[in-house]
Amino acid sequence: MSSVLTIRGGVPLTGRVTVRGAKNLVPKAMVAALLGNEPSVLRNVPEIKDVEVVTSLLQLHGVTVEKDPHTGDLTLDPTNAKTASHTAIDAHAGDSRIPILLCGPLIHAIGEAFIPDLGGCKIGDRPIDYHLDVLRQFGAVVEKRPGGIHISAPGGLKGAKISLPYPSVGATEQVLLSATRAEGITELSGAATEPEIVDLIAVLQKMGAIISVQTDRTIRIEGVPDLGGYNHRALSDRNESASWASAALVTRGDIFVEGATQRDMMTFLNTYRKVGGGMEIGDDGIRFYHKGGKLNPLVLETDVHPGFMTDWQQPLIVALTQAEGVSIVHETVYENRFGFTDALIRMGANIQVHRECLGSVPCRFGQRNFLHSAVISGPAQLTGTDIDVPDLRGGFSHLIAALAAYGTSRVTGIDIINRGYERFTEKLAGLGADFDITSAE
Repeated sequence: MSSVLTIRGGVPLTGRVTVRGAKNLVPKAMVAALLGNEPSVLRNVPEIKDVEVVTSLLQLHGVTVEKDPHTGDLTLDPTNAKTASHTAIDAHAGDSRIPILLCGPLIHAIGEAFIPDLGGCKIGDRPIDYHLDVLRQFGAVVEKRPGGIHISAPGGLKGAKISLPYPSVGATEQVLLSATRAEGITELSGAATEPEIVDLIAVLQKMGAIISVQTDRTIRIEGVPDLGGYNHRALSDRNESASWASAALVTRGDIFVEGATQRDMMTFLNTYRKVGGGMEIGDDGIRFYHKGGKLNPLVLETDVHPGFMTDWQQPLIVALTQAEGVSIVHETVYENRFGFTDALIRMGANIQVHRECLGSVPCRFGQRNFLHSAVISGPAQLTGTDIDVPDLRGGFSHLIAALAAYGTSRVTGIDIINRGYERFTEKLAGLGADFDITSAE
């Protein structure tokens, strides 16, 4: 049974929302608990679908996961880790790509791992080749079997010298989770250094890992034979914070985002100010608001940290449809992230997508036939329409476009948004949005 969101637009979103632990950290920290020989405690855990998926996968492998009914904190005990059936793994993984990150910890814990054929958001090619190549370099044996891939390491994982062709967050996480208990030293060059990566390193260091981060995107891990548990408060979700910030701009609203942190959002905050958004930065969060004047167009390129995050781009594009003039956005991280603009165009936005690199530097998608640059002309009057959510960030972007639009929109596929936005319909209701939820066969 799926849900349909019927949105009556034109109401400014005003009020307060709370943002908790980062979707891009919490599931990985849960996986890291498998590496320990004693329980771990993870705090500031959001109620999102990805947490449910990892909880199920860990429980299948014998990890006890207990949730505090008052705080939501998770206690994860890996002392009885075991092999799980392939069918059960496949059933619980759904379309999540997280199972690939269990491989290193499972090999350390029980000697083998199985991952089903993986899905995920349709925003571009997210090959697991990086992951499998990394595991092979650690000495793992990778075998394709019906329904998935079996991975083992008869002699145990060994430290390796690894160079990534692109600073992939997922591949960096794979190296960290595999190398901490591998025999010897691992040196990873070309690593991702996002705040969520640094927070995962903090988790592993609390467990007893020896990890250093160099200034040239090199991470050095000295393997240790055993790790203990951790007690850790996850960093806040900067992607959700930025999404609510864009929602305030698009709907001409005023939203205080409790939990938003300046340190991890500096590049976004600079851009938000250039567009014409108002903000007040406090110790416990950031107030984002529309100042009442015109919004400014801009030229923007996404990039790996510390650049402008690709996950910030889609909600901000909705705001740029309301800016006076022409904006250009060059996407350099995922090659197919502009599919969500089709619905915005049907709503009345003036957006053109191009194959050329419309940025300061040609990117790896240039001359490869990918529609990875967008030209947005505004301001445009958005009108309600029927929308089917394509992916997580695009889906939230459609929601805020519908909330700003004249008339009524029917949005289907909203379950995807639950993957990364905790209780988002409750938060929308608290901000004064006018909508109904009904069930559809």
